[in-house]
Amino acid sequence: MERKHCNLMTKRILCFGDSNTWGFSPADGQRMDHRWTRLLNTAGTLDAEILEEGLNSRNAVCRDHHMPEKCGYDAWKMMLLSHKPLDAVVLMLGTNDLKSTYHCSARYIANGLREYVREWMNPTLYEGTKQPQLLVVSPILLGDNLADLEGEGGGFNRYSMEQSRLLWEELQAALAPYPVTLLNAADFAEASSLDGLHMDEENHARLAAAIGSTLQEMLADSPENPDHDA
Repeated sequence: MERKHCNLMTKRILCFGDSNTWGFSPADGQRMDHRWTRLLNTAGTLDAEILEEGLNSRNAVCRDHHMPEKCGYDAWKMMLLSHKPLDAVVLMLGTNDLKSTYHCSARYIANGLREYVREWMNPTLYEGTKQPQLLVVSPILLGDNLADLEGEGGGFNRYSMEQSRLLWEELQAALAPYPVTLLNAADFAEASSLDGLHMDEENHARLAAAIGSTLQEMLADSPENPDHDA
């Protein structure tokens, strides 16, 4: 039986990320109500169904053998399949790969995120629907005070901070050949001085405005999803 999607006017947008997508509060560690994913529809004229897939401590490419489920790549394909049909996907990862335990370079992380893009381009994921557009967001910078807050045995060190500042440039280079939209979150938001890692509500609002505006432009000329089997 053929049918159209339930509401062709409402766009479906998947947001896939880590604790700064989940909404981790730098003040008390709780989940903030006013996180950027929830603010997308109020930051501008975007009218969409927002599918939140944020996970605290999620890595882009590195694997924690104590918590292997924290590697985002393992869940990426499943998310694209389980949430379809989708009009757009927002991917924002890379912060946790900067942890001192992994000692990753910005280039290594960027090249890992390129693998997400290559999987997103797999046409077999969208049989019966259209391929969603992809917005890749380079995460906010680690705070200048993070290494001091963490101390000698902490999760982030000076090298982490150096590579954080190189990630946007490396991500641009890694994804230049691919048909994705890029956004640098550090142009709009920053980490709270409380923990040097997570955004407060003001910065969530700023990022929501930037991402919402970008998504509006991306989706403005996007054709509607085709009919598919019920």
